[in-house]
Amino acid sequence: MSFSTTKIEEIAPYLTEYCEAAGKILRKTGLTNNNVQMAVCLDFSHSMQNLYKEGKVKRLLDKILTLNCLYSQNEGLEVFLCGNNAYHAGSMTLKNADTFVGTVTEKYKLETDTNYATAIQHIRQYYFPERNGDYIYEATHTKKPIWILFITDSDTLDKEITEKQLIAASYEPIFWQFIAIGHSNKEMVYKKGVLGWLLREITGNFHFLEHLDTMEGRYVDNANYFSIAEPDDIHESHFYNLLMTEYPLWIERIREKNMLG
Repeated sequence: MSFSTTKIEEIAPYLTEYCEAAGKILRKTGLTNNNVQMAVCLDFSHSMQNLYKEGKVKRLLDKILTLNCLYSQNEGLEVFLCGNNAYHAGSMTLKNADTFVGTVTEKYKLETDTNYATAIQHIRQYYFPERNGDYIYEATHTKKPIWILFITDSDTLDKEITEKQLIAASYEPIFWQFIAIGHSNKEMVYKKGVLGWLLREITGNFHFLEHLDTMEGRYVDNANYFSIAEPDDIHESHFYNLLMTEYPLWIERIREKNMLG
């Protein structure tokens, strides 16, 4: 693994509680020696305010940063923001992990809407500037696969453009893991009676994310989706297992398409 648990213990000892689960899933999936670029895109709309204020986003990023340090060759976890516009907020590292989210929420103001396509295009431009986030339907390759964890509690206003962006992105070695915070519509299907009605009233509207997970017309299947009802309640082992549902298969697919190496 790229960064030993010893280094995590020395710099950010409070993250060591996640090391065992992160190491276990990497060994299980055979991903212990990959050179990868991991990044996070955070919904930065007003609906996320309490999740930031209560530290839930920060604690979720702690789990992700630990996995990143053990898996990738980069201590830094690049963080992007998705609101009306998109921003590169910098790199979360072991040294600044304790204050990073607080610094970001002080520097940027929460915005009114969530536009997935704007963020997807911004991230594509960041990693493949020569393609400029355009609709180029010709495959490209890289030595480092790029893994984006896209965290949101909201639907997007730009569905049609998001679809087009994700299709264009399927020709690039970027995997988009959409993580919805809130009760998923999938969970509500078998709930009946008063309980079912109450849960449906508070559930997030994640139909579109489910659609992106299974959307046709892509060069490779480059996206997955799952939901977390309560970020603080999900155990790191379960969280890491969810992250590995499709990503290892995607690595195999892009190798077959000569997009990696």
